[in-house]
Amino acid sequence: MEKKIKFYYSLATYINYGVISILTTFYIPYLNQVVGLSLTEIGKVVSIGALFAIFSQLILVNKLSRSKNKKKFIIIHLAAVIFMIVLLMYISKNSIYFFAILYGLIIQTIGTVYEIYVEELSVKQRMEYSQIRKWGSIGFGCIVILSGIIISKYGFRTVHLMGILMMIIVILIITVKFKNLESRNKRNTTKLIDVLKNRNALILGGINLLAIGTYNAIEFAYSAYLVEIVGNANLANSLYSKSIGMRVFIEFISFMFVGRIFRKGNYKKYLIIAFSIAALRILLFSTAYVPLVILGDQLHGIMFACYLTFLFKYIREVVTDELVAGTFSFVSVLSSAGASFIYPQMFSAIQEKFGYSLMYLVGLSIIVVALLISIKILPEKKPKIKTSEI
Repeated sequence: MEKKIKFYYSLATYINYGVISILTTFYIPYLNQVVGLSLTEIGKVVSIGALFAIFSQLILVNKLSRSKNKKKFIIIHLAAVIFMIVLLMYISKNSIYFFAILYGLIIQTIGTVYEIYVEELSVKQRMEYSQIRKWGSIGFGCIVILSGIIISKYGFRTVHLMGILMMIIVILIITVKFKNLESRNKRNTTKLIDVLKNRNALILGGINLLAIGTYNAIEFAYSAYLVEIVGNANLANSLYSKSIGMRVFIEFISFMFVGRIFRKGNYKKYLIIAFSIAALRILLFSTAYVPLVILGDQLHGIMFACYLTFLFKYIREVVTDELVAGTFSFVSVLSSAGASFIYPQMFSAIQEKFGYSLMYLVGLSIIVVALLISIKILPEKKPKIKTSEI
């Protein structure tokens, strides 16, 4: 029975992250090529989405953690994603900013909300979450490759229709095969303010904004950077696609072994190791030497598997059970949407004036500072004290 449940969790995760890959990887190309937005207009759209995602993600995760029927909650959220895909197929320049708000509220939150939901199911059924999450990584990579082929032959609409069908399948799997493990008599009454009042959550969020936020935000320059150091757009695009494909495979393999090999130990130390790998990746990028840049990109697969696996475990060590979902959301929103709202303009300005290498070195210095701070002030495992209701 456990193997069947794990199979359905893994299958739903594979398909769900495949849909996410369609809605994130091809969002900007769609806005540029189909909707007809300029790069300046796209920058505004992305910033608007990130701003609304910051608040929406915290609110949705808080509602999920307090929901009596989490299964129903996640199904409604996924149904909203289907609505967004339909809307995306018909947007124009006149409606793009309204869509950007909805994109931030719904699309940019689905990954974190779904992740928290399935991680909690896994923990309650004594499954290693990393063994399920690895299928999300491979699903993301496989659907990206397939979608690129489909778009080149049949256009974006076909890919969007495929995304709708895939999301319907996810909803059906959750409806029929997922269990609602929430007790009828036990309802989490923790509020967002509880997370914001928790010192450990604030420290972890701040460090992740510096380390993983910088790491994520500087990713936007990778493809353009390859074009500059290679000097040939076609060769750069080929290297970029192969590099992304290889790192997804490494990420899949890493998820398979990280959780199994390091089941017990000092999760703070493992999290610091993830930050160290992130710093090494950016250092290799700054060399402008193609083999080292490609090698550096492959470190993402190891870093991300290590980071995500031990982030959940570490959070469970330093906050109460009631605050786990809210803390993960707080950390995630700062290192993703929050970072996307803050860092890209800064890194773009540095790149324009001083070039890519210095831009990466500045990013490296921020991550190193965060790494040193984390060694000193990241809290150790403490006995859990129940959160008082506010």
